[in-house]
Amino acid sequence: MEGSIGLLGGTFDRLHDGHRALILGTSLECDHLQIHVTSDSMIANKGPLIQDIDTRLKQIQDMLIEESINASLHVLQDKYGPAVSLEKCSVIGCTEETLSSCEEINEIRESDGLSPLRIVKIDHTLDEGGQILSSSRIRSGIVDQNGKFWLRNSETTLDYSMPKILDEELKQPMGKLFPGPSEDPSIAMNLALKSISDELKIIAVGDVTVYSLQIEKREAWISVIDGMTHRKKWDKFEHIDMDEKLLINAKNPPGMLTSNIFEACSKAISQSENVTIFVDGEEDLVPIPLILMAPLGTILLYGQPNEGLIVREIDISAKRRARRFLDSFIVRDSS
Repeated sequence: MEGSIGLLGGTFDRLHDGHRALILGTSLECDHLQIHVTSDSMIANKGPLIQDIDTRLKQIQDMLIEESINASLHVLQDKYGPAVSLEKCSVIGCTEETLSSCEEINEIRESDGLSPLRIVKIDHTLDEGGQILSSSRIRSGIVDQNGKFWLRNSETTLDYSMPKILDEELKQPMGKLFPGPSEDPSIAMNLALKSISDELKIIAVGDVTVYSLQIEKREAWISVIDGMTHRKKWDKFEHIDMDEKLLINAKNPPGMLTSNIFEACSKAISQSENVTIFVDGEEDLVPIPLILMAPLGTILLYGQPNEGLIVREIDISAKRRARRFLDSFIVRDSS
């Protein structure tokens, strides 16, 4: 294989352990690996959640340095790239899904008088649930880039209480603050909505937040309310628009996350229609399970007392923070 060049192509969104195995496995079959990453224009119709080309290239470059892989990065502008015409290459890497494309490449090469490439098929990496680890599974919010569940089913059957040590940290804004007076929440809401694309789903937590969103004629995918604001009953609660058919009731005492609220969040996340979770108790901690369950790119809206409105896109960082919080909670004895 002296001087041999290998080829690899793909989108490489949310670089994960499956990508790493593919890159490493193919690099072992050649002296130099050319990695061709699909351009932004090629994936324009796949939705807004795929990372841009600069981000995807940087993630791969960091991995190449970390693993000391002899490789170069290129931007792929069409389906086959240089694979059909490059003479000085001998290997091409793929998975089961892209095997047929490699076979098509070899057919084109042979019809043009070029030698076919040796196809190296790398086995899929499976996630914690035994399914193929993929960028779409990561974007759906189910698993992280190592294939680990953000939230295991067994964890949702437990009751948790918040430790005092988290009290101050949980009070800190976990997103961008849009300021506004508490007596007129529409000011902060108007500012916040200008920053949120119409394509993105919204999770709104808190009665004032949900009501203000409805006043602005913007729909929330999931609304979480408890009939209270500042720990007191809110007189405008009855004006919140709720569809009884799409209402999920849950019990969740202050300072706790119950199995009942986990069940309600899971049911809400599974709905394509807009739903409301009504909490008998307190909804302050409900963002934690919702962040762990929600797809990447979902927008979380909640009020910051006496300051305004917090907007946070649910990304990997938000999920890691929510996971750290839940890991710190105390599991209650169900007996």
